[in-house]
Amino acid sequence: MAPHRLPVALRGVASIVTGSVIGQALVMVAYPVLTRLYSPAEFGLLTVFSSVVGMVSVISAGALESAVVIPVRDREAAAVAWAGLGSVCLVAALTGIVGIIAAVPLSGLVGVPALAGYWWLVSLTVLAMGSYLVLSEWMVRDRSYAALGRRNLFQGIGQVGTQLGLGVAGMRPEGLLLGLGVGRVLALGGLVSRGGLLRQPRPSWAELVGAVRRFRRFPLLAMPSMLVNSAGLEIPLLLVSALYGDARAGLLGLTARVVVGPLAIVSQAVNQVFTGESGVRVRQPDAELGHSIRGAAWRLAATGVLPAVVLVAFGPGLFGLVFGAEWAESGEYARFLAVAYLAQFVVTPISSTLFLLERQGQELGWGVVRLLVTAGGPLVCGLVGAPIRTAVIVLAVGHTLSYAALYGLCVRAADRADRLGQAPATTEVDEPGRPPDRNRPAGAGDDHTAG
Repeated sequence: MAPHRLPVALRGVASIVTGSVIGQALVMVAYPVLTRLYSPAEFGLLTVFSSVVGMVSVISAGALESAVVIPVRDREAAAVAWAGLGSVCLVAALTGIVGIIAAVPLSGLVGVPALAGYWWLVSLTVLAMGSYLVLSEWMVRDRSYAALGRRNLFQGIGQVGTQLGLGVAGMRPEGLLLGLGVGRVLALGGLVSRGGLLRQPRPSWAELVGAVRRFRRFPLLAMPSMLVNSAGLEIPLLLVSALYGDARAGLLGLTARVVVGPLAIVSQAVNQVFTGESGVRVRQPDAELGHSIRGAAWRLAATGVLPAVVLVAFGPGLFGLVFGAEWAESGEYARFLAVAYLAQFVVTPISSTLFLLERQGQELGWGVVRLLVTAGGPLVCGLVGAPIRTAVIVLAVGHTLSYAALYGLCVRAADRADRLGQAPATTEVDEPGRPPDRNRPAGAGDDHTAG
């Protein structure tokens, strides 16, 4: 990492983490109350709802949000962002139409018939979360790290306030479901803030079409990759619901939220800043991207190893004490998944390397293999009648191996780019005959994990 970039990166992480810690702390403090307001079955509905919304929203922008950080000129980046928001609106509308036609059979397929009655909320939440992803990319492009920290704080306030308030008012399970979308709506600062998208000149139709044409590899290759990647996380939860019941899905869903949530504070901040700084490096012929990846991975591993050890040693007892006796089984799942969550925490922030180097094909191939491994294991366990604990262990092994493989792909791609000393072809020239501006700030990605 170049010396003049290190302070920017460190300040960026600190700015994002400050707001994120407070917002996530509110969410974590609320869980012991939420688990006493809502039943495991209601958390199971939330888990399935989040999985469906997560898989749809992650592709709702056509993966164009990942391209917002690449253009040298802000006007072109704004055209990419507006094209992504247009795609989000279209996908949300299509999701609503699918619900009108097939909500009942789809809800029955995943073992939660009650989901059919809330499909309208699926569509609205896709709209909120898809917009959230696009606007996050815009904010990070400009390195608005402090604004991102405030956004994460507002997200936590909105989610917790909705879930607790409606739960106390007796609106269950509606409170749990509405909290996801409300939290994202309160976090849309990238639209109206001082440097927000509304402050930029409106792109013409020709500019929108040109932006989509230039970055067509993102919807053609990155979008399928992102869908497969999301499915690798969400499909196992849907299979648990379908094969073992919504209550077990709720227990496993709480495990994911409680364990991944705190780790995601640091992981998301590092992802945003790592990609923001790497967005600059990929334009520089003397970049040291491989060194940056290895250093980030080691620091993340050192940060996450202690929580993993605590989960392995004390998981069931901790969950039973904090969330109530009926949730102790969630702690047992956390014990089995501790190493897998550590691997996810270490590798996810640096996985944007493949996108920045435009290795979308590799990302897609890895995602397909990960989906087959993580979904195939629990599916076989459920079909042969294996207990849920066996299914969770098999899932944990699949996740761990898949993230180890992803780390290897990222390091190899970065090392090759360093040796060649070349940025991706699409970023080498801003305009014919004009070299890219090496001093332009660039930005990064956002974690798209639902819930």
